[in-house]
Amino acid sequence: MNGYDVFKFGRGHMSDQELHLLEDKVDSLLRYCEQLVSERDDFRRQTQEQASQLKELADKLAQFEDERENVRLRVSDLLGKIDQVSTFSPGAEDTATARQTDMPLGA
Repeated sequence: MNGYDVFKFGRGHMSDQELHLLEDKVDSLLRYCEQLVSERDDFRRQTQEQASQLKELADKLAQFEDERENVRLRVSDLLGKIDQVSTFSPGAEDTATARQTDMPLGA
């Protein structure tokens, strides 16, 4: 068997027209493969960009949560100081109780 036997079919050798048709189909398949590779590369790039954005957003969220906790602690400290100052004035006990229970004074 020589290398040209692959072109034989049950009815004989491939015609020139059949060979051109096969070449066209192979060329079309190659173009399609190139398109798929290009699309894959685009999707990879987009995925990397989105992963980078996601990490950036996660970092910002962690920073905001830390800042929120710091603000909460500072506000809590300030409220404690206000309660200490309030103990020196009349009605301070009512103010401290109202602040702790979130109830308005005189309710």
